[in-house]
Amino acid sequence: MKRDHSLILEAGFRSESNRSLFCISVRSAFDLYLRSRRWSRGDECIFVGLNVPDMFRIAESYGLRVIGSDIDAITTKLDISQLRASINEDTRFIVVPHLFGHRFDLSPVIELAKSLKLDVVEDCAQAFAGHDWSGSEGATLSLFSFGPLKTATALQGAVAIVRDSSLREAMDRELQSYTVQPTWRYAARVVRFAMMTIATQRFVYGLFVGLLRSLGVDHEAVIHTATQSSTSKSFARWLRTQPCTALKQVIRRQIVESEPSFQTRIAKGSALFDAIGESVPLVLRGQQPNVFWMVPILTEAPETLKDLLRDEGFDAMSSRLVAVRESGGEGAKALEYAAMLPFSPQMSEMEFQRLGSIVTRFFSRE
Repeated sequence: MKRDHSLILEAGFRSESNRSLFCISVRSAFDLYLRSRRWSRGDECIFVGLNVPDMFRIAESYGLRVIGSDIDAITTKLDISQLRASINEDTRFIVVPHLFGHRFDLSPVIELAKSLKLDVVEDCAQAFAGHDWSGSEGATLSLFSFGPLKTATALQGAVAIVRDSSLREAMDRELQSYTVQPTWRYAARVVRFAMMTIATQRFVYGLFVGLLRSLGVDHEAVIHTATQSSTSKSFARWLRTQPCTALKQVIRRQIVESEPSFQTRIAKGSALFDAIGESVPLVLRGQQPNVFWMVPILTEAPETLKDLLRDEGFDAMSSRLVAVRESGGEGAKALEYAAMLPFSPQMSEMEFQRLGSIVTRFFSRE
Protein backbone atom coordinates (compact mmCIF):
# COMPACT_ATOMS: atom_id res chain seq x y z
CA MET A 1 0.00 0.00 0.00
CA LYS A 2 1.40 3.39 -0.96
CA ARG A 3 2.23 5.69 1.91
CA ASP A 4 0.80 9.19 1.53
CA HIS A 5 1.97 10.88 4.71
CA SER A 6 4.14 13.48 2.93
CA LEU A 7 1.39 14.21 0.38
CA ILE A 8 -1.12 14.95 3.11
CA LEU A 9 1.18 16.86 5.46
CA GLU A 10 3.34 18.73 2.95
CA ALA A 11 2.06 22.15 4.10
CA GLY A 12 1.41 21.35 7.74
CA PHE A 13 3.55 20.35 10.72
CA ARG A 14 6.52 21.69 8.80
CA SER A 15 9.39 19.23 8.37
CA GLU A 16 7.38 16.45 10.07
CA SER A 17 6.02 14.61 7.01
CA ASN A 18 8.69 11.90 7.19
CA ARG A 19 8.08 11.33 10.90
CA SER A 20 4.27 11.30 10.84
CA LEU A 21 1.69 8.53 10.91
CA PHE A 22 -2.06 8.96 10.48
CA CYS A 23 -4.21 6.94 12.89
CA ILE A 24 -7.93 6.64 13.53
CA SER A 25 -7.50 8.16 17.02
CA VAL A 26 -4.90 8.92 19.70
CA ARG A 27 -5.94 5.71 21.44
CA SER A 28 -5.26 3.79 18.24
CA ALA A 29 -1.83 5.43 17.94
CA PHE A 30 -1.06 4.52 21.56
CA ASP A 31 -2.13 0.92 20.96
CA LEU A 32 0.03 0.86 17.82
CA TYR A 33 3.00 2.07 19.89
CA LEU A 34 2.49 -0.71 22.45
CA ARG A 35 2.08 -3.39 19.74
CA SER A 36 5.35 -2.24 18.19
CA ARG A 37 7.37 -1.90 21.39
CA ARG A 38 6.33 -5.33 22.69
CA TRP A 39 6.98 -4.64 26.37
CA SER A 40 6.85 -7.63 28.73
CA ARG A 41 3.85 -8.36 30.92
CA GLY A 42 4.48 -6.89 34.37
CA ASP A 43 6.43 -3.91 33.02
CA GLU A 44 5.29 -0.53 34.31
CA CYS A 45 4.27 2.76 32.73
CA ILE A 46 3.68 6.10 34.41
CA PHE A 47 0.72 8.32 33.52
CA VAL A 48 1.14 11.92 34.64
CA GLY A 49 -2.01 13.73 35.84
CA LEU A 50 -5.26 12.87 34.07
CA ASN A 51 -6.22 10.98 30.94
CA VAL A 52 -9.19 9.25 29.35
CA PRO A 53 -9.90 5.84 30.93
CA ASP A 54 -9.35 4.03 27.62
CA MET A 55 -5.64 4.91 27.70
CA PHE A 56 -5.21 3.06 31.01
CA ARG A 57 -7.36 0.23 29.70
CA ILE A 58 -5.20 -0.17 26.60
CA ALA A 59 -1.97 -0.25 28.62
CA GLU A 60 -3.42 -2.82 31.02
CA SER A 61 -4.58 -5.00 28.11
CA TYR A 62 -0.88 -5.60 27.37
CA GLY A 63 -0.26 -6.73 30.94
CA LEU A 64 1.37 -3.44 31.92
CA ARG A 65 1.06 -2.00 35.41
CA VAL A 66 -0.19 1.59 35.31
CA ILE A 67 1.30 4.00 37.87
CA GLY A 68 0.11 7.58 38.44
CA SER A 69 2.12 10.74 39.09
CA ASP A 70 0.43 13.87 40.41
CA ILE A 71 0.12 17.41 39.06
CA ASP A 72 -0.77 20.78 40.56
CA ALA A 73 -4.53 21.34 40.35
CA ILE A 74 -4.28 25.00 39.28
CA THR A 75 -1.18 25.13 37.05
CA THR A 76 -1.33 21.44 35.91
CA LYS A 77 2.46 21.34 36.30
CA LEU A 78 3.93 18.01 37.28
CA ASP A 79 6.10 17.33 40.33
CA ILE A 80 9.39 16.13 38.83
CA SER A 81 10.63 14.80 42.19
CA GLN A 82 7.50 12.65 42.59
CA LEU A 83 7.85 11.46 39.02
CA ARG A 84 11.47 10.48 39.66
CA ALA A 85 10.45 8.60 42.82
CA SER A 86 7.85 6.62 40.86
CA ILE A 87 10.42 5.21 38.44
CA ASN A 88 11.98 1.81 39.06
CA GLU A 89 13.72 -0.94 37.07
CA ASP A 90 10.38 -2.08 35.62
CA THR A 91 9.41 1.34 34.23
CA ARG A 92 9.41 1.51 30.44
CA PHE A 93 7.73 4.77 29.46
CA ILE A 94 6.04 7.93 30.73
CA VAL A 95 2.80 9.37 29.30
CA VAL A 96 2.60 13.14 29.76
CA PRO A 97 -0.51 15.08 28.65
CA HIS A 98 -0.81 18.80 28.00
CA LEU A 99 -4.16 19.49 29.66
CA PHE A 100 -7.11 21.77 28.79
CA GLY A 101 -5.31 23.67 26.01
CA HIS A 102 -2.16 24.62 27.92
CA ARG A 103 1.22 23.22 27.02
CA PHE A 104 4.18 23.30 29.35
CA ASP A 105 7.92 22.78 29.03
CA LEU A 106 8.58 19.04 28.89
CA SER A 107 12.37 19.33 28.94
CA PRO A 108 12.81 18.22 32.62
CA VAL A 109 10.79 15.06 31.90
CA ILE A 110 12.64 14.40 28.66
CA GLU A 111 16.02 14.90 30.34
CA LEU A 112 15.07 12.53 33.17
CA ALA A 113 13.71 9.91 30.76
CA LYS A 114 16.75 10.12 28.51
CA SER A 115 19.10 9.54 31.45
CA LEU A 116 17.16 6.37 32.33
CA LYS A 117 16.53 5.20 28.74
CA LEU A 118 12.76 5.57 29.05
CA ASP A 119 10.31 6.53 26.30
CA VAL A 120 8.26 9.71 26.61
CA VAL A 121 4.78 9.56 25.07
CA GLU A 122 3.60 13.16 24.75
CA ASP A 123 -0.20 13.39 24.67
CA CYS A 124 -1.00 16.60 22.78
CA ALA A 125 -4.67 15.73 22.20
CA GLN A 126 -5.85 18.84 24.06
CA ALA A 127 -3.08 21.22 23.03
CA PHE A 128 -3.04 21.47 19.23
CA ALA A 129 -2.55 25.12 18.27
CA GLY A 130 -1.76 25.11 14.57
CA HIS A 131 1.06 23.85 12.37
CA ASP A 132 3.89 25.79 14.04
CA TRP A 133 4.12 23.39 17.00
CA SER A 134 4.36 19.64 16.44
CA GLY A 135 5.30 18.54 19.95
CA SER A 136 8.46 18.52 22.05
CA GLU A 137 11.53 17.56 20.07
CA GLY A 138 12.92 15.18 22.70
CA ALA A 139 9.71 13.17 23.11
CA THR A 140 9.73 9.65 21.66
CA LEU A 141 6.38 10.35 20.05
CA SER A 142 3.82 13.18 20.16
CA LEU A 143 0.13 12.40 19.65
CA PHE A 144 -2.37 14.93 18.25
CA SER A 145 -6.13 14.40 18.13
CA PHE A 146 -8.67 15.75 15.64
CA GLY A 147 -11.71 14.12 17.25
CA PRO A 148 -15.19 15.67 17.63
CA LEU A 149 -14.51 17.75 20.75
CA LYS A 150 -11.13 19.13 19.69
CA THR A 151 -10.40 22.74 18.77
CA ALA A 152 -9.46 21.79 15.19
CA THR A 153 -11.82 18.90 14.62
CA ALA A 154 -12.00 16.52 11.68
CA LEU A 155 -14.58 14.58 13.76
CA GLN A 156 -12.08 11.73 13.97
CA GLY A 157 -8.43 10.91 13.48
CA ALA A 158 -4.99 11.57 14.91
CA VAL A 159 -1.42 12.26 13.87
CA ALA A 160 1.54 10.62 15.61
CA ILE A 161 4.93 12.32 15.28
CA VAL A 162 7.38 9.44 15.90
CA ARG A 163 10.98 10.58 16.36
CA ASP A 164 12.60 7.16 16.86
CA SER A 165 13.17 5.91 13.30
CA SER A 166 13.19 2.18 14.13
CA LEU A 167 10.03 2.56 16.20
CA ARG A 168 8.37 4.55 13.41
CA GLU A 169 9.18 1.86 10.86
CA ALA A 170 7.79 -0.85 13.15
CA MET A 171 4.62 1.17 13.79
CA ASP A 172 4.17 1.87 10.09
CA ARG A 173 4.54 -1.81 9.18
CA GLU A 174 1.91 -2.70 11.75
CA LEU A 175 -0.36 0.13 10.61
CA GLN A 176 -0.24 -1.00 6.97
CA SER A 177 -1.68 -4.37 8.03
CA TYR A 178 -4.84 -2.71 9.37
CA THR A 179 -8.11 -2.58 7.45
CA VAL A 180 -8.75 0.82 5.85
CA GLN A 181 -11.82 2.65 7.15
CA PRO A 182 -14.54 2.74 4.45
CA THR A 183 -15.04 6.27 3.14
CA TRP A 184 -18.81 5.90 3.51
CA ARG A 185 -18.38 5.25 7.24
CA TYR A 186 -16.51 8.52 7.70
CA ALA A 187 -19.11 10.32 5.55
CA ALA A 188 -21.88 8.89 7.74
CA ARG A 189 -20.05 10.18 10.80
CA VAL A 190 -19.90 13.67 9.29
CA VAL A 191 -23.65 13.58 8.62
CA ARG A 192 -24.37 12.39 12.17
CA PHE A 193 -22.36 15.22 13.69
CA ALA A 194 -23.96 17.74 11.33
CA MET A 195 -27.32 16.70 12.75
CA MET A 196 -25.93 17.00 16.27
CA THR A 197 -24.78 20.54 15.45
CA ILE A 198 -28.38 21.46 14.65
CA ALA A 199 -29.48 19.85 17.91
CA THR A 200 -26.99 21.96 19.87
CA GLN A 201 -28.40 25.29 18.70
CA ARG A 202 -29.33 27.06 21.91
CA PHE A 203 -33.14 26.84 21.66
CA VAL A 204 -33.20 23.24 20.41
CA TYR A 205 -30.52 22.18 22.89
CA GLY A 206 -32.45 23.75 25.76
CA LEU A 207 -35.52 21.71 24.84
CA PHE A 208 -33.38 18.58 24.52
CA VAL A 209 -31.77 19.01 27.94
CA GLY A 210 -35.07 19.93 29.55
CA LEU A 211 -36.76 16.84 28.15
CA LEU A 212 -34.00 14.51 29.34
CA ARG A 213 -33.92 16.07 32.81
CA SER A 214 -37.70 15.72 33.11
CA LEU A 215 -37.28 12.02 32.30
CA GLY A 216 -34.52 11.64 34.87
CA VAL A 217 -31.90 11.00 32.18
CA ASP A 218 -28.34 12.33 32.59
CA HIS A 219 -27.87 14.45 29.46
CA GLU A 220 -24.09 14.59 30.01
CA ALA A 221 -23.93 10.80 29.72
CA VAL A 222 -26.02 10.94 26.53
CA ILE A 223 -23.69 13.53 24.98
CA HIS A 224 -20.54 11.67 26.02
CA THR A 225 -21.89 8.45 24.53
CA ALA A 226 -22.91 10.20 21.29
CA THR A 227 -19.41 11.62 20.78
CA GLN A 228 -17.55 8.37 21.40
CA SER A 229 -15.81 6.88 18.39
CA SER A 230 -16.66 3.25 19.11
CA THR A 231 -18.76 0.94 21.22
CA SER A 232 -17.26 -1.42 23.78
CA LYS A 233 -18.06 -4.39 21.52
CA SER A 234 -16.16 -2.95 18.54
CA PHE A 235 -13.36 -1.25 20.50
CA ALA A 236 -10.49 -3.61 19.62
CA ARG A 237 -11.49 -3.77 15.95
CA TRP A 238 -11.83 0.02 15.75
CA LEU A 239 -8.38 0.53 17.33
CA ARG A 240 -6.82 -1.44 14.50
CA THR A 241 -8.33 0.47 11.60
CA GLN A 242 -6.54 2.86 9.23
CA PRO A 243 -8.17 6.23 8.46
CA CYS A 244 -9.49 6.66 4.93
CA THR A 245 -7.94 9.16 2.52
CA ALA A 246 -10.86 11.58 2.93
CA LEU A 247 -10.26 11.77 6.69
CA LYS A 248 -6.54 12.33 6.13
CA GLN A 249 -7.31 15.20 3.75
CA VAL A 250 -9.60 16.86 6.30
CA ILE A 251 -6.92 16.54 9.00
CA ARG A 252 -4.38 18.09 6.65
CA ARG A 253 -6.69 21.02 5.99
CA GLN A 254 -7.23 21.53 9.71
CA ILE A 255 -3.49 21.54 10.35
CA VAL A 256 -2.84 24.03 7.56
CA GLU A 257 -5.83 26.37 7.82
CA SER A 258 -6.79 26.55 11.51
CA GLU A 259 -4.22 29.14 12.60
CA PRO A 260 -6.46 32.28 12.46
CA SER A 261 -9.24 30.60 14.45
CA PHE A 262 -6.82 29.95 17.31
CA GLN A 263 -6.04 33.65 17.62
CA THR A 264 -9.75 34.37 18.02
CA ARG A 265 -10.12 31.51 20.50
CA ILE A 266 -7.23 32.76 22.64
CA ALA A 267 -8.62 36.31 22.70
CA LYS A 268 -12.09 35.10 23.69
CA GLY A 269 -10.71 32.71 26.32
CA SER A 270 -8.69 35.52 27.86
CA ALA A 271 -11.85 37.66 27.98
CA LEU A 272 -13.68 34.93 29.90
CA PHE A 273 -10.81 34.57 32.37
CA ASP A 274 -10.81 38.36 32.90
CA ALA A 275 -14.54 38.26 33.66
CA ILE A 276 -14.09 35.76 36.51
CA GLY A 277 -13.02 37.12 39.90
CA GLU A 278 -9.42 36.62 41.04
CA SER A 279 -10.56 34.71 44.14
CA VAL A 280 -12.16 31.96 42.03
CA PRO A 281 -9.98 28.78 41.71
CA LEU A 282 -9.83 28.92 37.92
CA VAL A 283 -7.52 26.26 36.50
CA LEU A 284 -4.66 27.60 34.32
CA ARG A 285 -5.18 31.25 35.26
CA GLY A 286 -1.97 33.01 34.26
CA GLN A 287 -0.52 29.94 32.51
CA GLN A 288 0.74 30.48 28.96
CA PRO A 289 0.42 29.42 26.22
CA ASN A 290 -3.22 28.39 26.42
CA VAL A 291 -5.70 27.77 23.59
CA PHE A 292 -8.59 27.22 26.05
CA TRP A 293 -9.67 23.75 24.96
CA MET A 294 -11.68 23.55 28.18
CA VAL A 295 -12.18 25.92 31.11
CA PRO A 296 -12.10 23.88 34.35
CA ILE A 297 -12.92 25.36 37.73
CA LEU A 298 -12.23 23.73 41.10
CA THR A 299 -15.15 23.45 43.48
CA GLU A 300 -16.28 21.18 46.30
CA ALA A 301 -19.82 21.42 44.94
CA PRO A 302 -19.57 20.81 41.17
CA GLU A 303 -23.15 19.59 40.79
CA THR A 304 -24.52 22.64 42.61
CA LEU A 305 -22.51 24.95 40.36
CA LYS A 306 -23.58 23.11 37.19
CA ASP A 307 -27.25 23.22 38.22
CA LEU A 308 -26.99 26.96 38.95
CA LEU A 309 -25.41 27.67 35.57
CA ARG A 310 -27.98 25.56 33.72
CA ASP A 311 -30.77 27.48 35.42
CA GLU A 312 -29.11 30.64 34.07
CA GLY A 313 -28.87 29.22 30.54
CA PHE A 314 -25.23 28.04 30.64
CA ASP A 315 -24.55 24.34 30.20
CA ALA A 316 -21.57 23.42 32.38
CA MET A 317 -20.31 19.85 32.11
CA SER A 318 -18.06 17.31 33.79
CA SER A 319 -14.82 16.08 32.28
CA ARG A 320 -14.21 12.59 30.89
CA LEU A 321 -10.68 12.67 32.28
CA VAL A 322 -9.72 10.59 35.30
CA ALA A 323 -6.69 10.07 37.52
CA VAL A 324 -4.94 6.75 38.00
CA ARG A 325 -6.77 5.19 40.95
CA GLU A 326 -3.66 4.22 42.90
CA SER A 327 -1.79 7.48 42.31
CA GLY A 328 -2.57 9.02 45.70
CA GLY A 329 -2.25 12.46 44.11
CA GLU A 330 -4.54 15.20 45.38
CA GLY A 331 -4.12 17.59 42.47
CA ALA A 332 -5.18 15.17 39.75
CA LYS A 333 -8.11 13.92 41.82
CA ALA A 334 -9.33 17.48 42.42
CA LEU A 335 -9.24 18.12 38.67
CA GLU A 336 -11.14 14.91 38.00
CA TYR A 337 -14.18 16.41 39.74
CA ALA A 338 -13.79 19.96 38.38
CA ALA A 339 -16.70 21.65 36.64
CA MET A 340 -16.11 22.61 33.00
CA LEU A 341 -17.44 26.08 32.27
CA PRO A 342 -19.19 26.59 28.94
CA PHE A 343 -16.88 28.30 26.46
CA SER A 344 -17.02 28.96 22.75
CA PRO A 345 -15.39 31.66 20.59
CA GLN A 346 -18.91 32.39 19.33
CA MET A 347 -19.99 33.62 22.77
CA SER A 348 -20.38 37.39 23.10
CA GLU A 349 -18.62 39.74 25.51
CA MET A 350 -21.95 40.21 27.30
CA GLU A 351 -22.26 36.44 27.80
CA PHE A 352 -18.72 36.26 29.19
CA GLN A 353 -19.48 39.07 31.64
CA ARG A 354 -22.72 37.45 32.80
CA LEU A 355 -21.11 34.02 33.16
CA GLY A 356 -18.17 35.53 35.04
CA SER A 357 -20.51 37.39 37.38
CA ILE A 358 -22.55 34.25 38.18
CA VAL A 359 -19.43 32.17 38.89
CA THR A 360 -17.81 34.89 41.00
CA ARG A 361 -20.96 35.30 43.12
CA PHE A 362 -21.19 31.52 43.58
CA PHE A 363 -17.68 31.35 45.01
CA SER A 364 -18.18 34.38 47.22
CA ARG A 365 -20.74 32.40 49.23
CA GLU A 366 -19.35 28.85 48.79
